[in-house]
Amino acid sequence: MPFGYQIGPIKYWTAPIAAGRLGEQSRFSLAFQPPLAPKKGQPIMPRELLIKGGHVVTVDPELGDLPAGDVLVTDGVITAVGQDLKPASAAAEVIDAAGRLVIPGLVDTHRHVWQGAIGGYTPQITGAGYGPAVLTGIALKHSPEDVYAGTLWGALQALDAGITTIADWAHNDQSPAHADADLRGLRDSGIRGYFLYGGPGPSTGDPNPPHPADARRMRDEYFGSGRYGRLRMGMGLRGPAFTSADRNADDFAFARDLGLPISIHAGMAGTGESVAVLRRYGLLGADINYVHGNFLTDREWDLVAESGGTLTITPSTDMLMQFGTFPATGPALGRGIVSGLGIDTICSAGNDLFSEMRLALAAERSRANAAAISSDKMAPAVELHQRDMLRLATVDGARVWHLDDEIGTLTPGKQADIVIIDLRSPHLDGFGDPVAVMVLGAGPADVETVIVGGDVVKRAGQLTGDRVAQARELMHTTRRHLRG
Repeated sequence: MPFGYQIGPIKYWTAPIAAGRLGEQSRFSLAFQPPLAPKKGQPIMPRELLIKGGHVVTVDPELGDLPAGDVLVTDGVITAVGQDLKPASAAAEVIDAAGRLVIPGLVDTHRHVWQGAIGGYTPQITGAGYGPAVLTGIALKHSPEDVYAGTLWGALQALDAGITTIADWAHNDQSPAHADADLRGLRDSGIRGYFLYGGPGPSTGDPNPPHPADARRMRDEYFGSGRYGRLRMGMGLRGPAFTSADRNADDFAFARDLGLPISIHAGMAGTGESVAVLRRYGLLGADINYVHGNFLTDREWDLVAESGGTLTITPSTDMLMQFGTFPATGPALGRGIVSGLGIDTICSAGNDLFSEMRLALAAERSRANAAAISSDKMAPAVELHQRDMLRLATVDGARVWHLDDEIGTLTPGKQADIVIIDLRSPHLDGFGDPVAVMVLGAGPADVETVIVGGDVVKRAGQLTGDRVAQARELMHTTRRHLRG
């Protein structure tokens, strides 16, 4: 087993185990086309896909790595991982993975996907300036058509970078039409994930408005069975950092009445002790995902761990937008809190998880050794490994949203969300652990193949299907509107 491979379910180097109806087409909707059904009388043949001869990193401690392994997919599900596998049908598609790294699809546990059309809009801004520039600025210029275009393009950006599952913290839901457009953009991209119904809701003079009541309609209309295609629903609440404590209690009651998981921003510089407020009101629970967490107190961290909450670490925005001095990687992993990575605000950061893995690793090593090196001493060792970062970006990201029984590892029986990375380029043709090489040097351009539920959505380095060109045109139309 390669150096650094973690064999325990949540053991890290520094953390011992501790405590619907969207079928109607609109003029801005691109239909995702499923495979054609067999004609009457034809036998139903399994749809097979064989990935052959790659360095397979299952991220499953029981299966480990296969330096020259195969992955067999049948009807969208992983059915075997091993060597010299054979498909049952001669019609199976075979993908040559020699010289490539085969990993589970990456999981982005927090992103404002509607911002797909405004990348780079606020590259030099802090959290203090983000509100007026984005939330009460360019966001309000978005029509439902613009939200659709931005969300579709943002989801395609994620797929292009090997992200197969995304938690979309949709906080440009100005109206029911905007919310529907966001969901439609996710659906039409083919990505897996969560639609987290956020604000702002209808314009109001209330400084602490209630969470949009339209969330109930969306839950009933599209998620009555618990999921809508590859998508599930949750709630992106303002939380105690951005509304009054009493209003927050009402919002939490609304989300829990709907039976939906909750995500809030917490622990950013200048936003108060959100977790302490939740404790005071008796609101803590395992259904809460906390984003950022940079300035949570030790007691708040203990409360999150004791209540079973999860954390999203957002290294780029934490440091670029000055939400904290360091990402919250160490405090969370040191307490055994289930954590994943998120890209967050793509108008102020990038859109791939390779960058987040690198930055999270570098920042935590720096934080953990700050005392030693500040006293002019050489740090004797570093602890977190690149494979810990891959876990955060795959199986632990899946655990954040309670999807680890379906995705996150290349385990037979799970959904076939798979990424193939070309290691033959000079910058990735390394000597050591190929996972370390990937984390240290890979980017979206190195992602050769992306598979979601057995569907190949990126092939030979290019996103597949006509919807990509159409989505690009919609995105440029939105940009012209926003600049007009």
